[in-house]
Amino acid sequence: MITIDKDQVRDLIPMSEAIAAMRWAFMQLSNGNVFVPNRLSMDIPDKNATTLVMPAYVLGSPYYIVKIVSVNYSNPHKGKPLINATVHVFDVKDGKQAAMLDGDAVTAIRTGAASGLATDLLARKNVKVAAIFGTGVQASTQVEAVINVRKWEKILVFSREESSASSFCDFIMTSFSIATEIGSEKNLKEADVICTATPAEEPLFNYDQLKSGVHINAVGSFKPHMQEVSIETIVNAKVVVDHRRACEQEAGDLIIPSETGQWSFDQLHGELGEVANGKIPGRELEEEKTVFKSVGNAVQDLALANMIMEKI
Repeated sequence: MITIDKDQVRDLIPMSEAIAAMRWAFMQLSNGNVFVPNRLSMDIPDKNATTLVMPAYVLGSPYYIVKIVSVNYSNPHKGKPLINATVHVFDVKDGKQAAMLDGDAVTAIRTGAASGLATDLLARKNVKVAAIFGTGVQASTQVEAVINVRKWEKILVFSREESSASSFCDFIMTSFSIATEIGSEKNLKEADVICTATPAEEPLFNYDQLKSGVHINAVGSFKPHMQEVSIETIVNAKVVVDHRRACEQEAGDLIIPSETGQWSFDQLHGELGEVANGKIPGRELEEEKTVFKSVGNAVQDLALANMIMEKI
């Protein structure tokens, strides 16, 4: 069995290739070629943690995967990663485990790449300012991905802690040579694209803070009670999801407005794979607000696992 560590994963998967892999993954998902059961979620309440088990297989793929994820919400306050994960790769011919991949790197890259694809398909072409909520590993790949599909003049960084925001600004300027600024209620109005990568349980911004034509990638929340985007924003936006069935069960950003009666899943524009394969349109008007809501899907991990296995 092959073991691929974090650095090897990053070396083997350039962001541009990861975005292309997400296009394939979401098209397969929307075309009905993916076998991906509802993920098992187990809370560990006395440790402020959650464990997720996520299997996936695509028809014709040489491999299937099972990803195991641990989300420890207290870790960032201890200087430890929020997420720890492994991706177990199995050969479909005999069921034998072929590899174990560092799941932290795979998760971060595939989550960022999904936002890169959504930004490419849904955001306006002429953009200047991006905003990122969060400063962790997930946030860094969000930035890397949107940089891959659009040119930016400035990136705004939002964090509950000013020191984290300042450090992340330095990281962006050093890594990508793009001007950065710590975000505020006032300058959020400049943002053409907003990425949210937090475990927030209350909306991170209000609808009246948003620019006309803004696109939002909401990828942090993955439970029914978690919410990064306000109800008013959802009601007034074109909403595209990674997977409808999963979002109906897990996406608090959509479940909460649905339960209040202010929005319905019948108003959902569709899945990102349907936009990618041309079944439904992406952005149709410059001034419309768009939201990509993702709770994450194991087919994304399988797409990157296939890529890695082809290269090693």
